[in-house]
This record gives sequence, structure tokens and C-alpha cells, in this order.
Amino acid sequence: MGVAALAAWMTLAPPHSCAAPAGNVEAAPDPTIAAEPTTPGDTQTSSTLAARTSVVRRAAPPREPHPPAPQATRPPGDLRHVSDWTAYRTTRHLASLPLEARIFYRRGLIARQSGQRDEALLNVRGASELDPSFVEPHLTLASWMLTREPSQALQQYAVVLELIRQSFNLQLELAANAFLIGYQALFAGLLLAAMLVVWLRREEVTHVWRESLARFGTRRGSQWWAAAFMGLPFLAGFGLTLPTLGFLAYLWPVLRARERALFILLLAAVFAMPAVLSVSERLSLPLHEGAAPLYAVPALENSPYRADSQARLTALAVRMPDNALLQFGLGWTARRGGSLGVAEKAYRRVVELWPANDRAWNDLGNVLAMQGRGDDALACYRRAIDANPANAAASFNSAQIHTQRYDYAAATEALARASALDFELVRNYQAQGTADGLLPLIDQWLEPKVFWNTIRTAAIPTDMAGDVPVGLRRHAEAMGWPFGALAIIVCVIGIACGTWQHRRLHLRLCSNCDATVCRRCAVRRREHALCPACAAAEAQGETPEFSRVLLLRRRQERSRRLRFVHTALAATLPGYGLLAHRRAFTPVFLLAATWLLARAWSGTAAPYALDPRLTLPGQEVPAVALVSGAALVYAISLLGYFRLAEQERARERSHNAMQRGRVQQNTRRSFQTAA
Repeated sequence: MGVAALAAWMTLAPPHSCAAPAGNVEAAPDPTIAAEPTTPGDTQTSSTLAARTSVVRRAAPPREPHPPAPQATRPPGDLRHVSDWTAYRTTRHLASLPLEARIFYRRGLIARQSGQRDEALLNVRGASELDPSFVEPHLTLASWMLTREPSQALQQYAVVLELIRQSFNLQLELAANAFLIGYQALFAGLLLAAMLVVWLRREEVTHVWRESLARFGTRRGSQWWAAAFMGLPFLAGFGLTLPTLGFLAYLWPVLRARERALFILLLAAVFAMPAVLSVSERLSLPLHEGAAPLYAVPALENSPYRADSQARLTALAVRMPDNALLQFGLGWTARRGGSLGVAEKAYRRVVELWPANDRAWNDLGNVLAMQGRGDDALACYRRAIDANPANAAASFNSAQIHTQRYDYAAATEALARASALDFELVRNYQAQGTADGLLPLIDQWLEPKVFWNTIRTAAIPTDMAGDVPVGLRRHAEAMGWPFGALAIIVCVIGIACGTWQHRRLHLRLCSNCDATVCRRCAVRRREHALCPACAAAEAQGETPEFSRVLLLRRRQERSRRLRFVHTALAATLPGYGLLAHRRAFTPVFLLAATWLLARAWSGTAAPYALDPRLTLPGQEVPAVALVSGAALVYAISLLGYFRLAEQERARERSHNAMQRGRVQQNTRRSFQTAA
């Protein structure tokens, strides 16, 4: 939607009296709003709402002619200065300019990347003023000010919390994204931890393969072929989950309790995927215009007026007159489009269906006030206050009607009651007063709990089956129950093959260096079984004592080499060091946190959004928070690894001391025997 589309505007008509018309007849479209001629081809944007502003106009004294209509203020001719647009919004008493707010927010992000910090701050602040319900500018400002002006950052976060409390759209985005991203992070942590366990257990996986392949070639060649067979399932297009589950199932006889628990949790996460997708479909109901009973009504709260949207809602409201959500959405849209008769009829249908809904009564009163029917408007405001005595907007709006009638005592009382209920609301709307002496009426959107109850009880349409966020569609795990059934088949086959192989060729550890051996390759030394490398080292000793020294040296060299590799990988990948010491649950959460931090750092868009994408990620999460989170994750990982490594070295020293003591004792015994 280009800047040239901002040319279509309407002018304000002369003020009129708020007296109710005689008789209970349906109100015609607002006669005080006269269309200004537009050029062919002009389109409407959010700025077109200027002609339909909800302003209470002061009535002229009785028996005096109306003053001439004021000249309507046209919008700025370009998008160069955000201050011009904020002044224009204040002058025309507009609730918001959502399209312009997003344009200036994007310009602020670009200016920030270009090093123009003052320009970026000005544009992002202006975007937050142009659309008070636009949450991203507040988050971005808070992240920029967190280290330089902490108090300002806390104020921005307070605004965000208030917006979340009042807005269903923000609550839905937050809940849906937290649910989906949280599940993806947990699944990623389980999968990465399981893959690392498979990597650490690769000797147990490939040992039997190497022994079988060594019959047909060299031992080095069998090692390469076994590694190739292990990596083939990951490269054959099966994804990462199925091969990992298959290898863990194959290793079931040799896995420890924690590692078996990790395998079971990963399999449970796979089986939970269909339920996650079902919840995702339910949370996606507000996004679809054809999904009953919402029909994308929640997206209308901050959307600019569109004639086709009103036509769609009108057709749906005629077909489904008992759908109160549709009727409210039609009244809201028609009110913003200036069709006050349509809005009144829709709101009256809402209060018939929901007689205790105070916000519908308040909005109906605003429509009647704009038609000059002050008595009817006050009656609606009283119904709203009776339904909800804590409704500050109805008291504020009734104060405007009393002020228009010069009933200052009643106006002061109503305004005082509104201020006592919600001082911030009254202050913000009073600040929108301009030189013409006009104040906007407060329209109220439906409470979030209305939409949450509707989503909870709504049936998912059949044509929405399988409709999941884009971020999940490209993964094979999003297939649902077919993938879960395939995972079960793979696990059953893996456990059966692993158990049969373990019984046929039992695996154990070398008595000296803990390498994986079997009865084919193990060299027996009385009650001990040595790997070929340790057996070769022992054979070099001419005496039993010297053979023990050589075995001890071999053990220390291998331990030193493994310790170096594990330390390097632990310093690179959080959780690896703990997994190397057979820990399982803490590494899962460390890997999940690492995945979340990497996702936030890369600026990846959230999978669920009601607003259009800006295709330019902002900095909603402060960089200092990301750095602090990464430092905390690495600190927990490294400290845990070093603690376990020190315990391992202490056991190693104890083992070496026992070996040396055993050598000395055997030497003394041989001397006494010889004597």
C-alpha cells in the first residue's frame, strides 16, 4: 500500500446537538460526515479513519445557528517526519495509524543499523505513539535503553505488560509462541542430547560391524565402512529423529538408566507431536477468515478500515445473526468506516445476545452520541456502568456528554469516578485534546476472556486439519500419527536387533583402558580381558611388573587424549561434558537453552503472528540479556564438567596408586620366596 494511497479523505461536518430524535427509529448513516471528492483509483488506508473519528462535538447554544464547519486537516504529504504524523493523529483524534506506525518502526530499525541512533530513536518512539497497541516499538526501546537508561527501559516494559493484560491478540501471540517455541526447544534439547549419546556410544554401535567386516578386508577398512554405515541413515533423508531413536534402541542393552530415560523422553516427545499440532491448529483459529465462530474478528481491533472487510462481515452477520462476535466485529468496523446506522444495528444485536456486556453498551453509546442522540447515549453508558461498575470508559464518555450540555456538575462527578477507576486512561485521553476543544470518545474492544472461551469451545474445521505454523511444516516430525507409528516400528526393530546382537556377541570394556571389546577381539589374561592395543603393550614387558607399568602408561595416555577431546568439545557445545560423564537431564535443558538463545540471536521470526511481518527483525530481546544467558549456560556446563572431571581424575589417581602398591607388594613377595 503506497504513500499515494493517503489522498482519500473526508471532511468534518458542522457540530450538532446530541438530543435524541423523536421516535424509536433506526438511525441513518451519520449525516455529519460528508464525503470529499477523491480522484479515481485512490485506495483507503488506515489514515482514512480521520473522517470517521469518534469525537464529541460541542453543541451550539439553543436557538443559535451552527458555526461554520472547520476545515479538515489533511495528512502530511510524505513519510519523512514522524512528528508531522503524530501531530496529525492528535489533531484528528484518531485512535491509531497502524500502517504508518509500522513504516516508521521499520525506518527506525534501518536507521539503527546505519548508525543513526538519534533518528532511530525518534522514529521508533513515533511509531509507538502512532499505534499505542503496537508492542514491538516498546520492546525495542527497552532493549536500547536497558544499559543506558534503566528507568526508561522499565517504563517501557511496564507499558508492554499493560498492553498484554488488555489485548487478546498479544496474549494469543505470547501464549502460542511460548507453547510452540518451548516445545521446539525441549524437543531440540532431547534430540541433540540423544545424538550426542549415540556419538559417545559409537564404539558399541560399530564394534560388531567392524569385527564382521574385518573378515572380508583389513581392520582399517572395516572401521571406515562401519562409520559410513552409521552415518548413512542420517544422510538418506530420514531426518535426525528416526535414526537417533533407532540407534538408541539398538544400544538399549548397554545403556545406563539415565540414558534409557532420555530415550523414553525423546520417544514421548515424538508421540506428543500430534497433540501439539492439534493445539497449534486451535490457536490458529483467529487467523482464518472462514473459520467459525471467530471469522478473524480478533484481527479487527487494530486493523485499518477496509470496505471489503465490512462487506464480508455484513454478509456473515446476515447469515449468522446469533453470532455475537460477528455482530460486534461488524459494529466496530462500520463505526470506524462512518456507517453509524450499520454500527448501531450491529451493536444493538450484540446487547440483545449479551445483555451483561458492558463494552458493547459503551460502544453503542458512542455511536448514538455521534448521531447526536445524547439521551440514548447516556442511557447506554448507565447500562454499561450497571453491568460493570469498574468500567472507567463509560464514565469518561458520559462526562463528555454532560460537558457538551453544560452540565458541569454531572460531568465533574463522572470524570472523577473515571479517574478513580483508571487514572492513566483518563490522563492519556485528556492529553489528546487539541485547540478545537474536542476530546475523543473511548471505544472498548471485547475482553480477552471472551475470545479465550470461544477458542476453547470452538470446533476445528475439517479444512484446517494439518494447518500448522510454517516453521514446523518442513520437518518430517510434523506428519503427526504416521511419524509416531514409524518411530515405534523403528524402536521395536532396534531393540530386537540390539538384544539379539548383545546375546550373540556380548560387549564389555577393556580391563585396562575401558575400550569396547568382545570375545572375538579380547585377549584373556586370567580374569581380565584386554583390548588388542593393551595386549600388545603388555606383551612388550619382560616381567609382570614391567607389563603393569606399560599397561598403566597406556591407560594414562588414552585417558589424557580423551580428556583433551572432551574438554575441547565441552568448551564448544554446552552439555557435552556432562553427557561424556553419563549425565542426561541437565544437558537437555542446557541444549534447549542454547537453541533458544541461538534462535533469538539470529532474529528468527516467531512461528505465530497476527500482525503482518516487517521482514526486518528488530531487537525485542536485549543483546545484554542474550549475552548474559549464553554466559550462564556455558558457566553451568563448564563448571559441571570440571567438577565431574576432577572426580574422575581422583578415581584415576586412586586406581594408579593401587596398581603401584600391587607391583611393590608382588616384588617383596618374590624376594622372600627366593631367599
